[in-house]
Amino acid sequence: MQFTPQSNKMHIAVFGRRNSGKSSLINALTRKTNLPVSDEPGTTTEPIFQYLTMKNQDTAIIIDTAGIDDTDQFRVQKTREVMDLTDLGIMIFSDEAGDYKLEKEWVQEMEKRNIPVIGVIAKTDDHYTDIDSLKAALTIPFVKLSVKRNTNIESLRFAMRDLAPAEFERSSIVGDLVNLGDLVVLVMPEMIPAPKYRLVASQQQILRDLLDHHAMALSVTEEELPELLANLKRPPNLVITDSQVFDRVHEILPKDVPLTTFAILMARFKGDLNTFVAGAGMIANLKPGDKVLLSEACIHHPHNGEIDRMLLKAKLEESAGGRLEITTSVGPDFPDDIAGYKLIVHCGGCIFNRKQLMMRLRSAGVQNVPITNYGIAFAYFRGIMPRVLDVLEVKS
Repeated sequence: MQFTPQSNKMHIAVFGRRNSGKSSLINALTRKTNLPVSDEPGTTTEPIFQYLTMKNQDTAIIIDTAGIDDTDQFRVQKTREVMDLTDLGIMIFSDEAGDYKLEKEWVQEMEKRNIPVIGVIAKTDDHYTDIDSLKAALTIPFVKLSVKRNTNIESLRFAMRDLAPAEFERSSIVGDLVNLGDLVVLVMPEMIPAPKYRLVASQQQILRDLLDHHAMALSVTEEELPELLANLKRPPNLVITDSQVFDRVHEILPKDVPLTTFAILMARFKGDLNTFVAGAGMIANLKPGDKVLLSEACIHHPHNGEIDRMLLKAKLEESAGGRLEITTSVGPDFPDDIAGYKLIVHCGGCIFNRKQLMMRLRSAGVQNVPITNYGIAFAYFRGIMPRVLDVLEVKS
């Protein structure tokens, strides 16, 4: 399970002030001493990701963060960004003066984001904390423990198991679309945009999901697709293709064979497909000079991403009838203020966890900005939205 992609694991983040015992707590939970521990405040300067085995034996990602009271605002901002990918939060209350205003603000922000939070009273050896007052002020569960004495660590483990969201990700990418023994054809472009002997992340994950659901998967390039179809004794139950070769596959494939794309399946898996489809409908409203944001998960975007980006820009401006003000964000750098954009087009987010992409959808919804997905936008431009969404039972 450790080798499951990080984007498909639950993310647990530990927050607290500098020198509150975050690193010591994570070391105790993981039963390792990987994280440096010091009495000097500010030892942790940026988020650190580690594996954690949960009580149910699933493997999660646990994240150590810089102090929420750090004097370096860049570090605080990096800690805030961690909230975007947090499925379960742990807040350590450790201020000896008993002033928990800052902790309460962070807890309230996580609650706004629908992140379940566990409060931890960790330094019970050093001072007394009025836990009853905290319980009265906040509606989150609390665990009182001592890392030094190794007491009540298991109580926190049980609390994490009980409060962990069951639906931190969808149960399957494509498994609900196939039955036992179904024949599924995966069509990749002849110039596969991945290192030698590798496939891109979305193709790997969808192939594995098909195998897990005991479907029969065949992989070909678009050039071999006609010969493959001619040699099959029965038509495929489903064809999944890369956006780059969609037009070619659409022409080759009989109209009664269900067809969709890797990007659209990942958009459904990571985000909310109905929101993305509605966003695509706003492309027709773009006018010259409008601001459009292209947002991509990969910092080092692969070659096909560059092709997709340039093609998307051209198609958007063709639809708008003139030049658009198009900017691109990559990796975790997503603008806080997006209200000025007329449209956001996001990649499939295959390296993001679902929480991270859903937070971007939430931000777009709050600021009333339409958001769609690369794969859905390409299907819109090619006039094939009804066909690619039919198998997903979504109306275009």
